[in-house]
Amino acid sequence: MKYSILVLGILVLASCGGSLSDDQRKQLKEGMDTHKIVRVTDSEIVSTSLDQGRAVYKALESVRFDSTKTDSIARHFRVKIRWVVPGSGHALDIENQLIEAYVMGASSGSIQDNIQKVNADARNNDTYDSLLYSKPVVTKMSDGVDKLEGVWNIYLAKKEVVMDLSRK
Repeated sequence: MKYSILVLGILVLASCGGSLSDDQRKQLKEGMDTHKIVRVTDSEIVSTSLDQGRAVYKALESVRFDSTKTDSIARHFRVKIRWVVPGSGHALDIENQLIEAYVMGASSGSIQDNIQKVNADARNNDTYDSLLYSKPVVTKMSDGVDKLEGVWNIYLAKKEVVMDLSRK
């Protein structure tokens, strides 16, 4: 009797087979890809994040900066988007520093988009977990001086940038 139960148990286990469906195989492969170790340089991360920031800004331009569509663009690109006007009280410290730099640059006529490393821990300057792409919006005044209207700030997660690099 003991042996027949043991043999029956073995037959039941053997009949399960352990085969995976196509969806399960696909999920397993994607899981393996996300945990794959990839070596990328800091300059590759910065240049890729600059390209991604420009792509997000282009998407914002395509919808004419419609605030109702900003959230869907942010979800699609897996970023955080903020519009900051000079002198606004809701700007973060790094955003205020960028506004000051853009205001100073407006007087010299050298305003362009920018990428910054944003530290997760202010005590450790070597470690950063996200990148900030900023694109100033300026208008020409009648005297030829640029006036800063505001800055589009696009926060990109470093992890997402590295994942995109590893997929290439």
